Order: sequence, then structure tokens, then C-alpha cells
Amino acid sequence: MNKQTRNFMVVLVIVLLLAACGGAETASAPEPAATEIPTSTSEPVEDIPTAVLSDGEDSEQVSKYIGLVYPPSPAGLTQVFSMLIQDKDGYSLMMVLDGVNKMLWLSKASQYDANGSPIWEVKDVLGLSNLEAGLTLIPDACFLNGTPDSEILAAGRNGVIVLAWRADTTLDKFESIPVSGIQCNSDKMMPLE
Repeated sequence: MNKQTRNFMVVLVIVLLLAACGGAETASAPEPAATEIPTSTSEPVEDIPTAVLSDGEDSEQVSKYIGLVYPPSPAGLTQVFSMLIQDKDGYSLMMVLDGVNKMLWLSKASQYDANGSPIWEVKDVLGLSNLEAGLTLIPDACFLNGTPDSEILAAGRNGVIVLAWRADTTLDKFESIPVSGIQCNSDKMMPLE
């Protein structure tokens, strides 16, 4: 037996021994890393205090904006973000600061200007200033009992939803809803600090 055949036989025996012992694995091409989307769930987790809802004072301050038609927005308001509510033609959510109060506006396109841009009317306002510190707003990509629901938004901490609302486009108002069965997988989460 020549040297090349002998080396081949030695390698073959080693491969067979490793395969029989489970020590050899077939090398595979690395798979691309999955992009992890933060997930929040309504499942209880120990040591997570419940959020505190507004005592009414905040809601009186922000309700003055209901019926406001914009643009232009009144002086002194700062827009933090805005987004269209998926599958709900002509509805949007916009987080606004008026210096003291943080609020979320549910708005509906009431008309369009000469350029085709929407003119919005504030239908309801959700005050966010008096919520317990440390919460994160989850404005979209929420599911109720496994079914997508574009009207649900939530607030959570450490991946656990502690408050939830429905931006009800039929009634044109925010409604507080139970957190049971709600999961959110949003890339638009924002701290409510």
C-alpha cells in the first residue's frame, strides 16, 4: 500500500470513528442572525408595580385640544412622533408636548388642502403625564389573543404590558381596556419619561 492510500485510509477510519461516537458534525454555512423585535406581553412577572392612571387633573388640561384642527398647531406645542393607524383610513396617532403635559392625540383627516395634504381634527386626547415613571409606550403592532388589532396601543415595563387602550375609530375616542391577552411586537416603542 502506498503512502497516499494509507493516509486516506487513516483519515477515513478517523472520520468513521468520530461519526460513530457523535463527535463529527457537518459544517454548515452560518445563518444570518434574526433581527429581534422587542416583544411585550400581558403575562405577569414578579415585582412589576402597576402603573398609576391620571387623577383627572391631567385629563382636564389636555381635553381642551379636542376639536382642534391642524396644521398649523398652536404655538408652544412640540410633536414627538406621529403615525397613521394601519388599516384605518384617515386616522392617526400623534404624541404631543405642550411644555408640561405629554399627550397622545387620536386625529382624523377632516379635509385635504390644495396640495392633497390632510387637515387633521383631534377627536380625543389621552393624557400621559401622570402615568407612573419608567413605562414605555407601544403604539402599534399589538395582538389581542393572537389576532392583530391596529387600534390597540399599550404601555409596559420590562417586556410586560401594564396598561392598554383602544384608539376606537368607530367612536373616535380612547378607551382603557384590560391587558389580558395582549402582546405587542413593535419597533416604535418609546419611553414615557
